[in-house]
Amino acid sequence: MRNLLSVLCLLLAGLLSFGGLAGYQLNQLLRSEEPVREIAGTLPQQPEFSQAVTEMLIEDLANRLPEELQWAVPGGIDQMLNPILAQAFNNERTLAAWDDVLQQTRSGYTAQLEEIFAAGSSGDTSELDIELELTPIAEAMTAPLREGLADIAGWVPGINLETFDFIAPEIEIDIQAAADSEADPYTWASIAAFSRWWLFYGIGAAVLAVAGLLIGTGRTRWYALAGAAVLAAGLGLWIVTGIASPDLQHPPGVPEAGAVILDHVQTRFTSWAQPPWWVFSGIAGGVVLIGMAGALLTPSRRR
Repeated sequence: MRNLLSVLCLLLAGLLSFGGLAGYQLNQLLRSEEPVREIAGTLPQQPEFSQAVTEMLIEDLANRLPEELQWAVPGGIDQMLNPILAQAFNNERTLAAWDDVLQQTRSGYTAQLEEIFAAGSSGDTSELDIELELTPIAEAMTAPLREGLADIAGWVPGINLETFDFIAPEIEIDIQAAADSEADPYTWASIAAFSRWWLFYGIGAAVLAVAGLLIGTGRTRWYALAGAAVLAAGLGLWIVTGIASPDLQHPPGVPEAGAVILDHVQTRFTSWAQPPWWVFSGIAGGVVLIGMAGALLTPSRRR
């Protein structure tokens, strides 16, 4: 009976150690500012992203400008707007706006998952989609244009400056977060909700590991320790090759800016998520060796 309890304690310790690290990473991703900043904070510095957003803004802004201003601008609206908006990515105002977008998206998505956990789910995977509100970026990028609008339009006949209201376009991109069409939103919402207890999982793993070694006798406890470590290492490698290195597909109709975001996030997320799991799996492998060595060095019981 003692050895059976030892085996159960050690196996549960292996599972809880896995849950502790997984919960810690997910909790950091959902409830801390730095991880999402590390993963996506440099996106405005990527030429592909800045170009895609600039093109979206130019298309929208060209449709918003009065016809009198469009024909009066030498070279056309595109040539006028492109240099202004392209330079707008290289200022602190735009970078600060992007950081606000990231943090608002993170906190909003966390609230979205918590709402699913509290109220239940319809089972539609679209409940897991991420809404990326780029309007603050548009406002920051077009600020120089809006501030200089009076100087540009003041000499154009037919423009009523008192009623002319140049508003930055509202841009929102829906990102499909669930690659698996059979993903259960409530399951993911439950994982997100339970991730906040990651510290208790880690403490529980340590307590159960010590208890398992103390309760067990002879070689059995060492074999149980090695088996639990093999389980933990296997789960760690499963995360490394799966969840920590996702293959984010481009859904049909996704804007170019959204495609650039997905590619960038995929690369940066893997760089952020994988290293702790390599360390975790390496430590678990070391524990396997300790367990096997302990079993070999423990004298067999003689009747």
